[in-house]
Amino acid sequence: MAIDRQLRLLKCVGDETRFQILLTLKKGERCVCEIIEELGKEQSLISHHLQALRKCGLICRRRNGKKIIYRLADPSILELLTDVEKLTNKFC
Repeated sequence: MAIDRQLRLLKCVGDETRFQILLTLKKGERCVCEIIEELGKEQSLISHHLQALRKCGLICRRRNGKKIIYRLADPSILELLTDVEKLTNKFC
């Protein structure tokens, strides 16, 4: 059971757009419009991937007026992103 959850998490992070969104949120909270602008991708695509990241528990959201603001759900996700960068520099 634990392996299934771990693989689900890795698959979620392993998508290019989702990983780019996580890297964007690594810098701090962002509204959908800022994520779209930064990544240069369609709103529908970004929304789809934000939903998948929320389902995996990697990000959370809050409403600020009409805007929805996204952030990393836990500081350990920031550590994961930093570790991936270190491993990439070491092995790739």
